[in-house]
Amino acid sequence: MASKAASTVSKYGKLWGRGYESFPPKLRRILSVSGKGDHATTYLQGLVTSDLFSEPKAPREEDSESLRALEGLVSSSSSSLNVDGGSGGLEEPMEQEVPVQFTSKMRSTCFLDHRGRILTDALLWKRSLDGEPVNTANNDNAATTTEYLIDVPGDAADALLAHLKQHKLRRSKVTLKDRSDEFSIHAVYGTLNAEGAPPGYLAAMDPRHPSLGMRVLSVGPQAVSKDEGATKEETGRGDFAEDEVGNDRQSSSPSQPQTRPERELRQKTFETLMNNHFPPAPGTYRVLRTLSGIAEGSELATRTALECNLEFLNAISFSKGCYLGQELTARSQFTGVVRKRIVPVMVVGTEMEVLRPWVMASVIQEMGLEGGLDKILGDFGAGEDGEKGKTKLELGGYVPPPLPKISAAGAGGIVAMMMGSVPTT
Repeated sequence: MASKAASTVSKYGKLWGRGYESFPPKLRRILSVSGKGDHATTYLQGLVTSDLFSEPKAPREEDSESLRALEGLVSSSSSSLNVDGGSGGLEEPMEQEVPVQFTSKMRSTCFLDHRGRILTDALLWKRSLDGEPVNTANNDNAATTTEYLIDVPGDAADALLAHLKQHKLRRSKVTLKDRSDEFSIHAVYGTLNAEGAPPGYLAAMDPRHPSLGMRVLSVGPQAVSKDEGATKEETGRGDFAEDEVGNDRQSSSPSQPQTRPERELRQKTFETLMNNHFPPAPGTYRVLRTLSGIAEGSELATRTALECNLEFLNAISFSKGCYLGQELTARSQFTGVVRKRIVPVMVVGTEMEVLRPWVMASVIQEMGLEGGLDKILGDFGAGEDGEKGKTKLELGGYVPPPLPKISAAGAGGIVAMMMGSVPTT
C-alpha cells in the first residue's frame, strides 16, 4: 500500500508521508561500469545526456507564494477530510529541516540511441572501490578504481547492457557487469535528511526532485545480516520456493543446502533496519511518479528527451561536449519547438467528487469488500431524509477499482503538490 501524504511542507513543496519500499529486480536493476582513474567517467560521458565532469544542479525550489498556498491546502485538508472523521490520525512526526545536498554521488541521466531517441532513463551512482572519497569533478585519481552503479528500470536493463557493450571498444579499460543480484534498491519517503547513512549503504535524495523520496543502495558487506543468511543455509530441505515471477520451483536436491540470493538478504536486513523508524509502503513510488508525470524505462522508448521533460528532471546538460544522440536534443532545445510532452492527466466525470472514489477505494482495501461496503454505506449512503440511499447490491457496481491506499487528505495533497508551482491569483 502506498503511504499517505505528510502534513509538512518543505522549500521543495509537498513531501510524502513517512514510509519505505524495496524494489524487486523486475522493477529496478543495477548495472556496473568500473575502471581505473577517469576511464569509467570518460566512457560514460559520451553515452549519457548529463555532464559527469561537473556537479549536478539542485532542483528548482518553490516560490514563497506557492509554499504559503500549499501550507494552507495541507492544513485544511488534514483537518476536514479524514476518512475516520477525526483530525489526529494524519499527523506525521516533525523533523528539523536540513540542507539538501545534490552532488555527483548520484545524478539523473538518460541514454540515447544514434538517432537521438531515448533508450531509457537512469539514476547514476558514483563511488570509489578503494574506500577513497568520491571526487566531484574531473579530478579522479589515476590510482583509484571508480565505479558507476546504474539504477535502471527493470524492463530496460537488458537493452541498456547490450547498448553499453556495443559501444565499448576493445581497448577500453572499463568493466561492465550486471550486479542486480548482488545489491538491493530502496526508497524512503517523508524526509530530506540523506546524510549519515549506516555502513554498507549509499543514500541520496532523488536528484530529479526531493518529493520522489530518498534513494538507498545496499552495497557493502555490513548491510547483509549473517543470521538471515544462515537461516536458509542450515535448513537444507527440498522445499518449494517462489521465484521472482511467482512460479513455484523445487530445489534440486533434498540434501543440498540452499542459500538465499544476496539481494534478498540485503532487502530483509534493510526492512529490519527501517521497521523501527518508517512503516513499509510498497507502491508509493509508482503513485508519486505517475501523478508527477514522470515516465520511466520502456515508457520512454523512441521518444525524444524534451518530450519526456528530462530537462526539468536535471537529466540533460546543454553545455557539455558531444555525446551519442546529441544532435536531435540540441536542435530541439535551440529551436524551442517541442510539439508534444508527457503530462499527468486525471480523468473524472463532470459531476464526480474527485476525492470520494479515493476514499472509498482506501476503505475497501483496508477493511475488505464486505466491511468496506458497510463503512461506505454508513458514511456516504444516507440521503437528505436520513435513509440510506443505496443497498450493497446497488453500490456493488459503483465501487471504483482498487487504487493505491491513500487518505482523502493525501489525495488533496497530491493535487496541491502537482499545482505547487502555479502562483495563486
